Amino acid sequence: MPYLSVMLRLPIWVCLCVWLSACGAVVPIDRTSLTTPGQFPKRHAPIDLCAAAVTDQLPRVMSDMPKPKYLQPIVDPAFGARVIRVTNSASGFVQKPLYNTIQAWNADESLMLLYRRGFRSTDYVLLDGHTYKPVSRLDISPADFEEVFWSRHNPDLLFYVSSSSQRESQFFAYNVRTRERGLIKDFAPYCQRGSVARGGTDVHMQSLDDDLFGFRCKAPEGGFHLMSYRISSDELNVVKAGDGNDWGDWRAPMAGPSGQQMWLQGDVVDPTLQTIKHRLDMANAGEHGDIGLDHTGQDAIFQTVFDPSPQGCDGSPDRGVGHLGAHSFVNGDCRSMITESEGWPYTTSGTHVSAGAYKQPGWVTLSSVGYREQLPFHQNGKPATPLFSEIYLVNTNPSSSQVCRLAHHRSYGKFAKNGGYPAYFGEPHPSQSPSGTRIVFGSDWQDSGTVDAYVIELPGYKRPEQ
Repeated sequence: MPYLSVMLRLPIWVCLCVWLSACGAVVPIDRTSLTTPGQFPKRHAPIDLCAAAVTDQLPRVMSDMPKPKYLQPIVDPAFGARVIRVTNSASGFVQKPLYNTIQAWNADESLMLLYRRGFRSTDYVLLDGHTYKPVSRLDISPADFEEVFWSRHNPDLLFYVSSSSQRESQFFAYNVRTRERGLIKDFAPYCQRGSVARGGTDVHMQSLDDDLFGFRCKAPEGGFHLMSYRISSDELNVVKAGDGNDWGDWRAPMAGPSGQQMWLQGDVVDPTLQTIKHRLDMANAGEHGDIGLDHTGQDAIFQTVFDPSPQGCDGSPDRGVGHLGAHSFVNGDCRSMITESEGWPYTTSGTHVSAGAYKQPGWVTLSSVGYREQLPFHQNGKPATPLFSEIYLVNTNPSSSQVCRLAHHRSYGKFAKNGGYPAYFGEPHPSQSPSGTRIVFGSDWQDSGTVDAYVIELPGYKRPEQ
């Protein structure tokens, strides 16, 4: 049946939704209502997120077990964590957190955002943040599937840059309850057609007051623009990659939680992108990492590290090499954790970091997939190398530092062969909740042919009705 004939048979509001490709109207918006400049979410009273967790370094058998039933909690047989499968993917489908640096839960943890990928479509789904039951799908088309940002103070609000041809490089605030979207800024004049403003190869969240963001895109005249943008003042700073600076085109400037500085390819810079405050002692600024708060509440980046720091990481016995390195944005200090000198294995391949527990600063979650030669541990019944195929939590406070092993995620990740989806989507990419009491991760569950999302509920988590 011709397209127009179908449209004429539908109610007017449905026709408009189809024509706009979104039922959420674009409405006028007051930029200043979106942010809380200089004001940050209230921190929770400190708690021990590692309570009752396994903290030893012993090899553990990863028992061969079937995928948990949907929404029926299990206890991880090796480590004892409470784990719940919160999606029910069909064969070949993917449902998972967007990325380890991107917040899955909203500000009050009442909703959870997941990415869903099928054979011919991709979209975003909202789950109830506590029961994990489906709520709705979102009608958004972000610049990159990983670049959808929950507000840190408004639980109904998220931010994204549009990739649609009609609204390319337009920066929106989107209300998940009303489905209304408001245009914040149009970056199209600064970007070459077809090159949408986005975060680059590893995106991070905005500042904790929702005010400072970073983007990059191809410049209309050639080369790449690196941009910082402050919503409350509408201040946009643009520099050209490689034009009098050492920065390449692979990553945008990313905001520190305080909004007072940004991280740019290994440098800490001021938000105008004119002054370098620190050159961090990193072997490779492109390794997996996440920007968050250290145990003192100051801006830092937490990174997995395979090679020695050029300056030795402030005298670290391992010269910075370890599953986790911390670099301060305030003074440039470097510290390494989960290292060989502490009795842990050399840094495990496929390690990702989440430092999103901004209401419990200093707690960091990691996931490690492992090396190809370790794959037999999935099914051979032998004790597996510590941290292989594990989700683990780290207290980065040096006075009370500990590594807490929570669960085997059982994902083959990039080694998966079943399902027909790009194996990248099987990587766990854990995301901490703002309170730090829960962690969501993705898993193909021993190359099952599907990817589902799983939640670890730590002892400190209490459902609202409790």
